[in-house]
Amino acid sequence: MARNACLFISFTFISCLLIPIVQASTPHSIVNFDGSLDDWPQDSHMSTDNGLDFHMTWNETHLFFGLEGTEFSSQWGGGSDFFIYFNTTTGGSPVANAFGTSQTLPFDADFCLQVEDSTYHTLQTFDGSQWTDVGTRNGESNTFPGESYIGWYDENNGQSNDISEISITWEALNEPTSIEIIGWGQYQNEGHVWSSFPSENPAQENGGETFTHFWRIEDRNVSIEPSSLIPQQQVEPAGKLDTALNLAIIFHQHQPYYKNKLTNTFEMPWVRVHAMTEYVDSPGILSQYPDTKVTYNLVPSFIEQLVEYHELGTYDVHTEFASRYWPVDQSGVVTDYPNATDLELHTMQFQSFWNSGWIYNVSADDSELGWLEPSSRKYSQLYDMTKHNLKPDTIMDDTLLSPQDFLDLQVLWYLYQFSPDYVLGEYADIEETVAAGRPAHYNASLKSLYQQVGGYSPEDLSLVLEVQHQHMANVLPMYAELAAEGQVELTTTPYYHPIMPLLMMDGWTFEDGIRVNKQAWPADVQTHLTTGMDLFEEQLGFRPSGMWPSEQSVSPDMVQPVADVGIEWMVTDELNLAESTIADGSYVDTSLASNLATPWMVSGVDGDEVATIFRDRVISDRIAFQYGSMTPEAAVTDFIDYIDGVRQALLDEGKDPSDHLLTVALDGENWMFMSEFQHYDGARPFMHEWYSRLATHPSILTTTPGEFLQKNLTLPKIETVGTGSWIDGTLSTWAGEEEESLGWQRLVEARQTLVAFEEENPNHPGLDAAWESLYISEGSDWFWWYGLDQDSGYDELWDTLYKVHLSNIYKAIGVDLPPYLQEVWTNPSQPLLPYAGVIEPLIDGVALPGEWDGAAKYEASVDGGDFDIDSFYLGYDASNVYVRIDAPSPQEIDLLNKTSVPDLSIYFMQANANNFNEVGTNFRTYFGQEILGFPAKKMVSFDYTQLWEDGRSKWNVFDAQGKVGGSERWTLSSTSALGGCAADGVYEFQIPWSELGLSPRYSTRIKVVSSWADSLSYGDGVEMEMAPPAPAEMVLPDLEEWVVLLQSEDAIGDANGDGNYLPPLSGDFSVAGEADDVMDLWDIHSVKISQSAWNARFELNFGAMTDYWSLANGFSHQIIQIYVDQGETSFGNVEMLEGANALVHEEWAWEVAISATGEPGAVKSVQAETGSTSSKGIEVFGDVNTNNVTLTISKSVIGPDVSTYRYVIVVGSQDGFGPGKWRDVDAQAKTWRLGGGADPSTEDGQDYDPNILDVMLDSSATTSGFQSEMLGNFSVSELRYATLTGIEIPDVTQQIYGLKVLQTTSSGAILEWSTTQPEASVIVCENANGTQYSFNETELSPSGSQALTHSVLVSGLDAGTNYNCEVSVLSDSEIIATVAFETGIVEDITPPEILNVQAAVLEDGRVKFSWYTSEITTEKVHIFQTEDSTESFIELNGDEVAAKKSHEISTSEAVSVGQWWYVVLASDPSGNGNQSAMYSFIVEENTANENEESNQNEEQSEEKEEDTIKNQDDVSDDAKGLADLVSDPMAQVLLLLVALAVIIALMRSRKHGLDYSSPDGFTEVDALFDDNSEDEDVSINEENQSESNP
Repeated sequence: MARNACLFISFTFISCLLIPIVQASTPHSIVNFDGSLDDWPQDSHMSTDNGLDFHMTWNETHLFFGLEGTEFSSQWGGGSDFFIYFNTTTGGSPVANAFGTSQTLPFDADFCLQVEDSTYHTLQTFDGSQWTDVGTRNGESNTFPGESYIGWYDENNGQSNDISEISITWEALNEPTSIEIIGWGQYQNEGHVWSSFPSENPAQENGGETFTHFWRIEDRNVSIEPSSLIPQQQVEPAGKLDTALNLAIIFHQHQPYYKNKLTNTFEMPWVRVHAMTEYVDSPGILSQYPDTKVTYNLVPSFIEQLVEYHELGTYDVHTEFASRYWPVDQSGVVTDYPNATDLELHTMQFQSFWNSGWIYNVSADDSELGWLEPSSRKYSQLYDMTKHNLKPDTIMDDTLLSPQDFLDLQVLWYLYQFSPDYVLGEYADIEETVAAGRPAHYNASLKSLYQQVGGYSPEDLSLVLEVQHQHMANVLPMYAELAAEGQVELTTTPYYHPIMPLLMMDGWTFEDGIRVNKQAWPADVQTHLTTGMDLFEEQLGFRPSGMWPSEQSVSPDMVQPVADVGIEWMVTDELNLAESTIADGSYVDTSLASNLATPWMVSGVDGDEVATIFRDRVISDRIAFQYGSMTPEAAVTDFIDYIDGVRQALLDEGKDPSDHLLTVALDGENWMFMSEFQHYDGARPFMHEWYSRLATHPSILTTTPGEFLQKNLTLPKIETVGTGSWIDGTLSTWAGEEEESLGWQRLVEARQTLVAFEEENPNHPGLDAAWESLYISEGSDWFWWYGLDQDSGYDELWDTLYKVHLSNIYKAIGVDLPPYLQEVWTNPSQPLLPYAGVIEPLIDGVALPGEWDGAAKYEASVDGGDFDIDSFYLGYDASNVYVRIDAPSPQEIDLLNKTSVPDLSIYFMQANANNFNEVGTNFRTYFGQEILGFPAKKMVSFDYTQLWEDGRSKWNVFDAQGKVGGSERWTLSSTSALGGCAADGVYEFQIPWSELGLSPRYSTRIKVVSSWADSLSYGDGVEMEMAPPAPAEMVLPDLEEWVVLLQSEDAIGDANGDGNYLPPLSGDFSVAGEADDVMDLWDIHSVKISQSAWNARFELNFGAMTDYWSLANGFSHQIIQIYVDQGETSFGNVEMLEGANALVHEEWAWEVAISATGEPGAVKSVQAETGSTSSKGIEVFGDVNTNNVTLTISKSVIGPDVSTYRYVIVVGSQDGFGPGKWRDVDAQAKTWRLGGGADPSTEDGQDYDPNILDVMLDSSATTSGFQSEMLGNFSVSELRYATLTGIEIPDVTQQIYGLKVLQTTSSGAILEWSTTQPEASVIVCENANGTQYSFNETELSPSGSQALTHSVLVSGLDAGTNYNCEVSVLSDSEIIATVAFETGIVEDITPPEILNVQAAVLEDGRVKFSWYTSEITTEKVHIFQTEDSTESFIELNGDEVAAKKSHEISTSEAVSVGQWWYVVLASDPSGNGNQSAMYSFIVEENTANENEESNQNEEQSEEKEEDTIKNQDDVSDDAKGLADLVSDPMAQVLLLLVALAVIIALMRSRKHGLDYSSPDGFTEVDALFDDNSEDEDVSINEENQSESNP
């Protein structure tokens, strides 16, 4: 227990005992210290407060105190302290050094008595700077100057004594003649006073107190009755100590720039919305406490908008709407809505509830706000009638209010944009507004509207709008007047609030790995600074000397520009001080109070200095993030205690606090309406309490930085200031995530365009407007909301506003907008034939009958000239995307004899994109640079150079890289095997999903483009057709087959953290149904982990779920995080994500973390290796009917080996405004916070209690109390977090999954399924009559016992009958899967057609056979040595059960050289068999240079990538070296020889393709489909079909 308190006595409340007491005047001696007051005179009883009696008497040598009504030893008594302070001289301390809380005394105390229990009590004296020991009893050691008996409690027998007696020698108090005395009891931990003496003093049990009464003994040598002493009242508040610590409070008044410079409209209303509330409340309340000083930072862009609203009457989107005509009847009652679209009406209805929560909950009994109750009641009714938490895509889901209610809503929306205190005139004394030609604060008309329960008229709405317009003129003068009086200092910021360190950088690559390639822009920084200072002077009348750099962002490069405009001091964060170095190269130690509580001198590159103050982030953040959940009294007490603690630390260092400045800096308005303060009068009660107590607290002197610097103290110097901001001490909030990098790249592109245009058109009239829009676009706010580190819930609105400003740059100078700024996002084209299921075409370039049935068909309506696309088809199976393009064939193209090269490419959109904000995507076609209309990520090109005689070719996939230099860039990422595409009569492509970044349920958009290219360089060609005009769209089906890896139950009823956590008090957290506890909302009952080929799936079941806040993912209260331990890596992380307040065990270090809530904007993954975050690849869905939340996570995110990983799965309460979206757990439950944990550390301000309520653990840990022990293993005093472990995946058990019916016949069906382990199955089918048919897979398909994928034909069933079939594994009949089907009615007697049979000799000598059948069939190939052989030499058996229509089968070994013959045999599910004609193929000797030819072709396929790279602005050293090499004569000879060799190779390789100039080039192909051809004609000679010898 701490020993630096002045005096404390632990006690508990028990009944007072009536003990007879003698009566006598002083002097009176107390001889027996025995726990009895029998020998105490009756007149020694001074006062009783809260059940505690206080006694006092004295004699010539001692001063005696007695307490009755408490004891000191029990748990209850041990949680309380008692203090007595003495004033014996003219010096002393007016502030108590009382354990945990600084109480303000009514005199300057010289001594204090503190009592804890019988083992510890002490007398201390104030030596002018701190309290020092006079005498102490501490256990066996006893130097205490007096005797004592301390009340006690025996826990063994329950006996106690609640009487204490203490004496102090007058000698120990320096023998005073006169003495003043005060005493009180306070709770040890909270520091709250619960009894005080004299009892006229406060004891509110609500934080620190300011005591005003005391007893004075004028002359202790004069005999009096002690009880006759009359409590004295402090005449004047205690003055400030000479050693008071200077405190600077700085508020940052900022709003983004919402005005559209070209339309002259404010796109968002927030300057106006907050102008007459927070922006008048803060200076208005401050003005009532003139002894408290504050610094306000006014951002120029905020000033400009504030002034323009008043002076120019500029509309914003809300006021323009509200100002429209409202139809009314003859009596003036509104009859309809104003003229507006449905979208406008729904948007205005939804946004008119964007305000503080207290507005809907005013009670008529509230002494301060009760007069607002009528309008508050109406607003609350309208709130309950409407939906909230809507998004742009759900904004229309709500039902519109009636016209009258809608009008009432509008009036209330604007009415509550006034501070009620302002309307009542409470701030009127700040200045004389009427004399200055501005309206008086008090407004009776508004007051009357507040007291009306709806029923407003259009005239009422007009009145509110007009009054608001007029009164906005009063805002800036309030600040100016306080500045003129010296109560505030006003500072400013660069004009549009840019991040100066980023503008000054020469580009960067941060954690996202994306290069932002820019130059430093010092001229832009100088413009922001200069114009900002100019506007400030224009509106406020002087140039400020202080500056709040935007977001407190600093770096060495920005110091000089700041100094150049006359700034003397600036403010930033203590984290940046910790990263700063001094002359010897060492970092500044911010743990020393003297280092943090002082300005530092920082020099610019030219040597000019700027004093820099570093805010104390702990106490600054407490105001914004903690004090809203505390009473004003308790919050201010905590604040004062913290500042006094810093002051004491300075004294302990031997420093004079009056030579130091502690800085508190925070947003000026957000904390008042966004934090917990919003739920009671927007922080106004807190500010009154805060400003008033700071004015009178003796040891704290509020000042301003400018005033402090006038002391001309010698300040320490920083050699190199750390680069960072007030957000985590880094710049990562504005740069380093993909969206942020994309935003910067677009800003760079716009600036480069503007600079280039200005060079060519220096006198263009639009240049000034363009540069102004560029400076606006450089503001920090757009980048703040990009990425996942900050989430407004409506980030799309900020994205739109940023693009408005960017667009204005181009529009002002008449330059075409880039595609991503054009409104080219359209609805997709509708196919002529829709998608109708899985297809399986044979990729041979021939449109076989039925093979594209089920694909979507799109018409290409634009005339593409000589490269016209007639139509194209899109389809899919479980692994591939299929594309067919009906366009001029290679043969037809060859006949055109064009000098240009053909290009046929398919552009695929970035998967799941819904706008143009996709990093690393391109927006134009490769050759003609036509706008695609979507952000393309993949370009799949048909490789004409790889075309073989049989029509097979390769495709090349190019990945978009975005714009590099002046052009978009594509790089070759992969090339298919031969046969990935084919062209004959049509073009056919088979492209794996994975190549396109697709997975089940993903969507993409597609365009097919035909082009003629003069070279393969970017832009060197022309697009002939781009089809369809609007993009085609493909949404891949959910074809996943899931394997369950783990299904485990968690302990029920353990969602209470360390065992003591309690729910928030708000009714928003209520549960219904079977749940009997609010904590069930966070109680994991079970988890199921599964995987498919593409994804991992986590299904969590909770004790209860609601979607009370209507969040998009279907649940409201849970935050779920999954920490994935992938095994031993060098980059595993043990720190959990922000807000969890815990660590994972080092042996469970995570490589990937997943965080999910009901709000899509809060769903993300974090990669430990890079720190990068992304929302891609994660789907989250909640079902309140089943209490399930399902997370589906792509293996590209979580990793491929899901079954081998370990997982720490935690759950907490979701808070949209909480750290990392976690709801904090405090010591006491509050309206919006959980209780039962611990409050933040007073040492560093950090939360060490986990915000985690439940952890998923395996069955071995659920019954041992392991979770509560694990979560409880934190320590606030030791600054230690709890350390967690999780669950491991056991070996996967046998499962049956993916059971389906491939096809039915009149007598059976083909069934297919998978097992997790090789094992044969038993199939039992039963009809409605109960007749069962049993089948054993080992008999139907002998290979099934060794397979994971199984298919069988169950036959012998009745036609037209429904069957239910159950499949079980042989080893365990409990492992089952079921499927139902109906057999056909008509018997199938038609044999399958066998089409387009081909054989290809592979490089290793094996032979691959392919063909297509008109229905699913079995697979067999018989190979013969001679054409007339009757017995096959080789038999190839593929699927034993009919399963597919597109077939491919290969020999297992190389086939010997020579000519061979073969037939294909097939049988359909009904048993109808067929065989093909006899075909032949030839295996030749290998030729020497075939690999060289293949390499040559592959080099050609890479030319598009190489030419793209060559198209960049920079020329590499390698390229220069090549030029030098070519100039060498010997090299020229060698190059000539190489060229000859290439020509020979090309001449030789020409035979590998079809000779389209020969009529025979078509004859053989046509013969395949000639019904009149004889069999021997169809059986073409296939000598030229092998890969090794085309």
